[in-house]
Amino acid sequence: MKTERMTILVTPAQKQAIATQAKKLNVSAGEVVRRAVEGYRHNDEEIVLNALADELGRAIKEARHALKDALGETRRTLEHFAAKAKSEQHRAA
Repeated sequence: MKTERMTILVTPAQKQAIATQAKKLNVSAGEVVRRAVEGYRHNDEEIVLNALADELGRAIKEARHALKDALGETRRTLEHFAAKAKSEQHRAA
């Protein structure tokens, strides 16, 4: 794995948090930072999945609305033909 050196500025509290985490995990401070960066990649995937879930939710809502409209139109059509059939039966009688 090719590596590059990077100097970053952190607050004293952040430096202490990184050092504490490194000691707890028995790894270097650099490894703590690398793992944190890798965690952001997973968060990016989660953001994409959440956006897709939101889009799917909107699509489901639209589909339900369209189905409700279609059901109403179907009922009106059936009622129309039922009334027409009833009218034709009365004329034939």
